Amino acid sequence: MEELLIIRYYKGETSKEEDIQVEEWIKGSEENSKIAKQLRDISLATDVAEISLKLDVKKALESIHLKMKRKRTHKIQILFRNIQRATAILFIPLLVSWAVLYHIRDTQIISIIEVKTNPGMTTSFVLPDSTMVVLNSSSSLRYPSKFLGNKREVELTGEAFFSVKKDAKRKFAVKAFNKLEIVAYGTEFNVEAYSQDKLIQTTLVSGKVGLIIMNNKDRNNLMMYPGQKAIYDIKRKKIAVEETNIEVETSWKDGRLIFRDTPFEDILKSLSKRYNVRFVVKNETLKRNSFTGTFVHQRLERILERFRISSNIKFRFIENGNLDEEKQIIEVY
Repeated sequence: MEELLIIRYYKGETSKEEDIQVEEWIKGSEENSKIAKQLRDISLATDVAEISLKLDVKKALESIHLKMKRKRTHKIQILFRNIQRATAILFIPLLVSWAVLYHIRDTQIISIIEVKTNPGMTTSFVLPDSTMVVLNSSSSLRYPSKFLGNKREVELTGEAFFSVKKDAKRKFAVKAFNKLEIVAYGTEFNVEAYSQDKLIQTTLVSGKVGLIIMNNKDRNNLMMYPGQKAIYDIKRKKIAVEETNIEVETSWKDGRLIFRDTPFEDILKSLSKRYNVRFVVKNETLKRNSFTGTFVHQRLERILERFRISSNIKFRFIENGNLDEEKQIIEVY
């Protein structure tokens, strides 16, 4: 399979026949699937960073194939392999920042590891207990190099999807801003806790989770069930639980954006996270609109064009000359 064809597939530039060819190849083996995921990350990163002309695809592919052939060894080597996978495409501005504060081989002394994603990027990794994590854009997760005792605890800022390894004797806990603790033993759930939103949102996919609300010395417990979404307002110290669409809430981890009668304001928020841009809405009445649609590995320009054609909503990229502005500004009118 030609690697450039796969990259074109993730950019939405292939024909229907080519789509079928690529999808059949990906399903052909686990190794093909891993290679395709790496190529998808390269494709997304080049779109976000706008450095496609600088991307040395051949070098990246050789690095990917080399790492696929390496045999698994002991735990420390696995840790460094994860770091190498992140740095394998560091010519794309920092896909993932791995901050290992310290690491001592004595099993009684635990190191703290912090995984970060840059704006517009996502990454996936495995915790020491085999729990799978997918980390969304502009997010970070802190966890120990080894879980000891009867509790597996991590700290999240941003958004992450957890597929928790079942362990009836040791609960798994996600702490967000020391305001809310999400507790599970073996389940799948999504947590969104961006500091600028002043909200902590938990969506349960399967199993059960308990929410522990920490208001000063008070601790209130709440149980969630699959298909529910809990929204905790940090400022008001209030929590609400509602039924939700699981596919919509978790589609980001698979490189998709799914909207089901979604308010336009929430759509702009999702696009802002995914593509590292800032929207300025000039016509406030637009926020009252809702939309339904699915976008799979689409470039931002193509998504905005769809909105323009379907609803006559216009977008304009703004150059404001502010060197401190980290995000591209897009005016909506």
